[in-house]
Amino acid sequence: MSAGATSDLPPEAYGVALASMPSMGPARLRSLLAADPPARAWERANESTGASERDVARVWHRQTSLGIRVLLAGQPSYPARLVDDPQAPPILFCLGDPAALADAPTVALVGTRAPTRYGIGVAAQFGADLAAAGVSVVSGLALGIDGAAHEGACGAGAPPIAVVAGGLDHVYPRRHERLWERVAASGVIASESPAGVPTEKWRFPVRNRLLAALSDVVVVVESRHHGGSRYTVDAAMERGVPVGAVPGSIRSATSEGTNALLADGAFPACSAGDILIALALEGAAVTAPDTPRRRPPSRGPVPTDGEDGLVYEALSADPVPLDELVRLTGLDLAGVCGGLERLAQAGLARDAGGWWAKD
Repeated sequence: MSAGATSDLPPEAYGVALASMPSMGPARLRSLLAADPPARAWERANESTGASERDVARVWHRQTSLGIRVLLAGQPSYPARLVDDPQAPPILFCLGDPAALADAPTVALVGTRAPTRYGIGVAAQFGADLAAAGVSVVSGLALGIDGAAHEGACGAGAPPIAVVAGGLDHVYPRRHERLWERVAASGVIASESPAGVPTEKWRFPVRNRLLAALSDVVVVVESRHHGGSRYTVDAAMERGVPVGAVPGSIRSATSEGTNALLADGAFPACSAGDILIALALEGAAVTAPDTPRRRPPSRGPVPTDGEDGLVYEALSADPVPLDELVRLTGLDLAGVCGGLERLAQAGLARDAGGWWAKD
C-alpha cells in the first residue's frame, strides 16, 4: 500500500472505488482483482490518475449511506452459489438481506417486457406458488414477466431475489419503485454495479448470466423468438441449469420463443408442480408438488392495508374481471394479479374462469 494509504478503509472500499472507475466493465474488474488484493489493484489502476484515499472514502461512504451491502469474492459473506462460477462478479452490491441468496432453492422466472394477460397471470401465479412452497423467485425487476413474477412472490413465502443491471441508487424502470421497495424489504436486490453507475443497455445481457448463476432452475414464461430471455437461457445451459418453458398459443408472437424452447428440449412448465419436480431432480429440498395450490387448512387474516388490502376490498361475492379490479384499485395488472394470487394462497379469493371473487 502506498504511503498515502490508511488502514481505516476495508478492502471492500477499494473494490468499490475500482468498480466505480469510468469504463470499468465486469471482465476487466475481474481480471484486476484476480491479480492483486483490492487496495493494490486500485493503486495500480490509478497510478497515473492522481486519485487519492479521499476519493476511495467518498465512494465508500456513498454506498454505506444508501444502505448498500458490499460482498467481496473470497469473503464468507459472498454467495456460495457464485464461488465456482467462471464469470462470477468479484464484487456484489445488495439492498436487503444478502442471506436470501443462500437460504432457499431458487427459480428464475423470466420473459418478455410486453406480455399478454395470460403471461402476466401465469408469472404471478408461479411466483406466488413457488414462494409458498419455500422457493425463492429470481428475476430482473423489469417490466412485464419479471415484475409480475415478483408481484406474486412478495409476501407469499420465501424471500424474492432480484438482479438488476445498474447501480442500486437508481430504480429502473421508475414504474417499479414500489416493487423495488417490497423486494428489498422481504428479500434482496443484487447488482454488480456500484451506486452511481447508470442502467446502460449493454449491462442487461451481461446481468442475465447472474440470473442463471443464482438459480437452480430457469423458466421462461413468455418470450418472442429472439427475445432477451435467450441470454438467460444460454447462460443457464452453459452452467447445466435446467430450463423450462410455459407452452403458449401458436398464434401468439409472445409464445414463439417458449414454444421453440420446448421443441429444443426444455421441460414444459404447466404448473408450479412441474417446476418443483425439476427442482427435486436437481436435489433441492422442496415441498410436495401438489402443495402450492392446495387450499390452506384455515383462512388467513383479511388484509386491511397495502396492495392486498386494496385488491381484497375490490372483490365481492360475485366474480369480477381483471380489468375492473385494475380500475377499482388503481394498481397495474401485474400488481392486481400478484395480490390475487397471495389472497388465493390465504383462502381469501378464488379464480372463476379468469374472473375473481372473495372466497
